[in-house]
Amino acid sequence: MKGRYTRARSSTNRATLMETPASPLPYYHLPLFGLRHPTTFIMARFVSHNKGDSEDVRERMKTYWQVYRPSIESMMLSHEAVYLHENDQNEIFSYLPSYQGKRVLELGAGIGRFTSKLATMAGHVTAVDFMEQYIEENRAENGHLNNVTFKCADVTKLTFPAGSFDLVFSNWLFMYLSDAETSGVFHEVLNWLKPDGHFFLRESCYHQSGNVARNNNPTLYRTPIDYCHTLHQVSSPDNAGYKIIRGKNILTYIHYHGNPNQMCFLARRVNAEELDHQRQYLDSRDTVEAIKAQERIYGHTWLSTGGEFTTRDFCARLSLVPGQRVLDVGCGTGGAALYLARQYGVHVHGVDLSSNMIHVAIERQGKLETEVKKRLQFEISDILAVEYDAESYDVIYGRDSLLCTADKDKLFKKILASTTTAVCEAAHCFTRYQRWLRPGGTLFITDLCTSTAPPAKDLLHYTHSHSLCSAATYEAALHGAGFTDVATQDLRCDAINIHERELTAFTAAREAFITDFCEDQYDAITDLWTNKIRWLREDQLTWSAFTARREAN
Repeated sequence: MKGRYTRARSSTNRATLMETPASPLPYYHLPLFGLRHPTTFIMARFVSHNKGDSEDVRERMKTYWQVYRPSIESMMLSHEAVYLHENDQNEIFSYLPSYQGKRVLELGAGIGRFTSKLATMAGHVTAVDFMEQYIEENRAENGHLNNVTFKCADVTKLTFPAGSFDLVFSNWLFMYLSDAETSGVFHEVLNWLKPDGHFFLRESCYHQSGNVARNNNPTLYRTPIDYCHTLHQVSSPDNAGYKIIRGKNILTYIHYHGNPNQMCFLARRVNAEELDHQRQYLDSRDTVEAIKAQERIYGHTWLSTGGEFTTRDFCARLSLVPGQRVLDVGCGTGGAALYLARQYGVHVHGVDLSSNMIHVAIERQGKLETEVKKRLQFEISDILAVEYDAESYDVIYGRDSLLCTADKDKLFKKILASTTTAVCEAAHCFTRYQRWLRPGGTLFITDLCTSTAPPAKDLLHYTHSHSLCSAATYEAALHGAGFTDVATQDLRCDAINIHERELTAFTAAREAFITDFCEDQYDAITDLWTNKIRWLREDQLTWSAFTARREAN
């Protein structure tokens, strides 16, 4: 059907903060407009603002931990530790890469919550903690394991030969280090890791999580932006660095307490050519300030065409029932995820490449009513690189977020998982992808597509770094991946109406926007919206919706 959407406050895609890169963005939302205000060129700040003098932090931390007797309750600083511990531990291990037979360094090992389980698979574990009574408790509990070495030492003063470990693991460590110490240890860890080795860290972000009373709390609560930015800033003399595989909420704390502020991060040591420049570009482009500017045209929490108006209509088609699981690809700041969780009682897993987007989403999640908070989780990751359990989602939902993906065949097959992927491309060895959608599950996406008229030069310039294709190409890719019941809806007329109404509403609020942001940003937005309306009217672009299903067993 055409011409259905006549009232909306939104438009497509995202803001461009600087010139678009020459290579395609990996996936998610397409840059929308050039925000030319000088402040938008600054990389997302390490917003903890240089927390803590190193020596002062170290003494305060020692004093702090000497108050607590070594125990699970003191390690977790929670009266519910006995209930949280096992689920928390199992979840953390589910996020680790394979370390069977490998060398593991455990930083901040404490009494050994993770030491014994690490040792069951690892070739060797070096467990380190700077509090003697804690590491001695660990030794008393796990000293019978002949593949564990216990070390009482300050992590900021540790030395190991380069390439000593396959995995460096830490749990609740860096929130007790100053910013300078955190950066320094990140540099050392990169040096200690073997090529392709992994660094896993789990931290309390934003604010306190435990409910044990504390007379003094010197903990440094950072944000996901802080940790991602610091990881990206680290490099070795041979130009190796960290590639962030994922950063996400800990579900155990969400389900038990409605607390989304427990975060874990997994990064891999890679050579210079494998560094994730596109992710860093996104985080420099989509600063928190720029995100707020974008939402002034999309509507608060929205970063997709039509905002809540189109979301209501699209979601009504999905036959959602409470308790189902939805994967929201390119979730942005969480508008659709929040709507789905609140209106349908479904559990939503939002994924986006931008740490700044996920930061905003998690901040908002923390302010929601408890029952809604418990149905949401957010993750920083590349949908083309991450893996999820087989048959784990009832619906996969993506709004204007896949047009930056060049290899759509690969993505669709990965979602359905009816194909294989190269474990070692040179040897042509293959293994099967996990099946993400449950049998009978639904895939729903919208995207900008090429249309019948040849593109003008300004449209080619606008789309030179993106992978726009025709609706027919989408259909063929979906069929080729093994989906059934593939249906396409041309929404070009609706997109024109939405953009026109959006532009009218936006220009009416010109003075307020310029007061909060700047005139350059305002001009860039209005120029692009005007161009997009023309491209749509001249049939150079169209907007399409696609629905497909995985065949039921």
